[in-house]
Amino acid sequence: MNISALHAKATRLERELREIRDRIAQVEHDPAAVADDLARNRSYAFSAEALSIDEVVEGCADSLDRYGFCVIDHVIPSSEVDAIREEVKAARITIDRNHQALQELLGGNSLKSLKIGANEEALLTDPATADKVELRPARRVGHPPKVPNDIVWLPRYARHLANPFVTGVARRVLDDHLRIAQLHLRILDCDKPDGTPGGFGAVHRRGRPDTREWHTDWPHDTTAYGRGDPGRNIGCVRQPFPDVAMCLVMIWYLTDVDEDSGGTWVVPGSHRDTRNPRGPSDGITCTAPIPGEIQITAAAGSLYIQDSRSWHASPMHNTSDRDRIAVVNRWCPWWLAVDDYAPHGLNNTVCQPLSRSEYLALPTELQPLMRHLCPEEQDTVQQPLLDRAMEADVWARRAFKRLEEDPDSLAGVNAHIRVALAGSRRED
Repeated sequence: MNISALHAKATRLERELREIRDRIAQVEHDPAAVADDLARNRSYAFSAEALSIDEVVEGCADSLDRYGFCVIDHVIPSSEVDAIREEVKAARITIDRNHQALQELLGGNSLKSLKIGANEEALLTDPATADKVELRPARRVGHPPKVPNDIVWLPRYARHLANPFVTGVARRVLDDHLRIAQLHLRILDCDKPDGTPGGFGAVHRRGRPDTREWHTDWPHDTTAYGRGDPGRNIGCVRQPFPDVAMCLVMIWYLTDVDEDSGGTWVVPGSHRDTRNPRGPSDGITCTAPIPGEIQITAAAGSLYIQDSRSWHASPMHNTSDRDRIAVVNRWCPWWLAVDDYAPHGLNNTVCQPLSRSEYLALPTELQPLMRHLCPEEQDTVQQPLLDRAMEADVWARRAFKRLEEDPDSLAGVNAHIRVALAGSRRED
């Protein structure tokens, strides 16, 4: 038997072994029992008050790898939570007014259905528009301006966004050069005295604790925000998703959350499942419960972090007596393309821009993470990547120096290096 045939046989046997192990796991694994244990013990959570940064980073990285999510408890000190929560509530009013003004400026059209043409482009760039609505130039040439980043209205919250516990986890999982691609409010109303049910989504869909809206987040959102509309579609990674973390979604809870007050639904381990709740060929009903699901519990001031591949859902019910107040952001490595498409996406939250004065008003440690949002700022590779490149250059220069000084010594210097070939696809 030749080497190609051996490789083919090894590939076939490895596939059969994986299939057998999957069948064993299906028989032995009780997802409900695992979920109950995880929800009860909260082994996905790590305290910023009781643990060191290194301990939190290590624990969160392991939880993200194993479950697809983690929580950092009390990352915002309790003494500051109330003020930030009030800041978010005030910002919601300002942001909603601005969106309404933009809609009125464009003739009352729904921003979701509006097709930006020459007339709208001219209107948006008219200096007189500044008196009617808050807009900022987009970085990409040829794209109309967008509403400003929500961080503009959240100076208290901004002081915590680059918390070293948070950046430590993000750098460990993603890369040393980070960008915050999205930032927006996520407030889930509670039940109202007039009978309006609380929760996420359209009012007529709210109120039931046994309904879901399972999805994965950008860049793994299979609907890509814009569905079939090229003016709003921002792109999506193709299924099956590669087994690499490309984005961390962070939800900063400013109210206590549990099963009745807005805790995020998530399916542990789903970040490594090749299926998707919205996958047309995957047989999953995205509005129904999934075995093994849990709801996150956390105190106000805590941070929920998830791999964007994780199957999750905002709850469609909030039977508590308070709105769930939260801020959501998405952290990406430098190499992930952001805001390259969706020229009509005036209102999407991807890379909402900042003016230079707004950028300079950010805390110093936050500026590198949001520099790409300011068209007037030159976006450059961050220092950790420069350090890595320098180390690689020094290593390569040593090799060339040896080539120049003692070329005869190179013949067997890499004899210990072995590169394995992938098995042949042939199965004969």
